[in-house]
Order: sequence, then structure tokens, then C-alpha cells
Amino acid sequence: MIYALEERIGDPDLFCGRQQEMSILMNWINRIPTKRSKSKVLLGRRKSGKSAIMERLFNILWNQNDRIVPFYIEVRDQNKWLLHFAEEYIRTCLTQYVSFLTRTPLPPNREKWNWRTIQQKANDINNQSVIERIELFHEYYLIENEDEAINIAVGTPHWLDGKDNY
Repeated sequence: MIYALEERIGDPDLFCGRQQEMSILMNWINRIPTKRSKSKVLLGRRKSGKSAIMERLFNILWNQNDRIVPFYIEVRDQNKWLLHFAEEYIRTCLTQYVSFLTRTPLPPNREKWNWRTIQQKANDINNQSVIERIELFHEYYLIENEDEAINIAVGTPHWLDGKDNY
């Protein structure tokens, strides 16, 4: 398996004992294409393995290279200007989306590609939807319109799904 998203657990072989949780999540994922899955929440105490499960799930889906495009973002408990959060969110989303389409593993340490790299990779695979979304986001980002920027950013995964580009 290619570990497109570096798992912080360390050696991937250290991931063990989560068969029941992974089975539940894989069954949930298998129902997504037929719109028979509802949102899920993964709750647990700090350091109980929630991130490890989600990182592994991301990598499984990335490797399946099927109709389910994985997206993983961590929202830290810190003060952040909404406009900067919107930029981080959409750049993370588009980095992971283009990584999935081009089969290019993600940069280590949760780094996101810069805008130029995302646009170049989207151009390489002739994906105009990604370029359109970047341009639309930048319109509102540059004039510091937080409301529109955040709406565009958090709406991007659903918007891309409607484009059927993969």
C-alpha cells in the first residue's frame, strides 16, 4: 500500500487492533455511492487513536482509487482568522484531491502544495474545475470577503463531487 498521507503512528505495521472500527467505517464507505450513508462522528478521549484510524482510512481510500475521494483535515483548537482558515481548508482539499487524481503521494509533515503547484498539476491532467475553483476563491480572498471565501472553501468537496472529474 502507498501511504499517500504520512501516518503519525510511525511504522504502519504498528496499526493494529482496530478491525471492528475499520469494518464499520468500510461498510459505511461502501454505502456512500448509493447515498445510503449518513454522517458519522468518531468520538473518543485524547490519544485514543481517532487520528490514526482516520489517517489509515484516508490511505485505504486513496489506494483504492475508486469513486470515493478521501479528504482529511485537522482543525486545531486555536484562534485563527476565518479568512486564513478558509485558505488552509481549500488548499488542503485541493492538494489532496489533485494528489488522488494524479496518484502523487502528499508531501510529508502535512504540508500542502502551494497554489502554483496545484494549478500546474491540475493543468497537467486538464482539470479545469480545480483551476476555476482556485480563481473563484482568490476573487473573494483578495478582497477579504470572509463569508464568500469560507462558503467557497467548505463547499469545495461537494462542488467537486458534482463535477464528476475523476
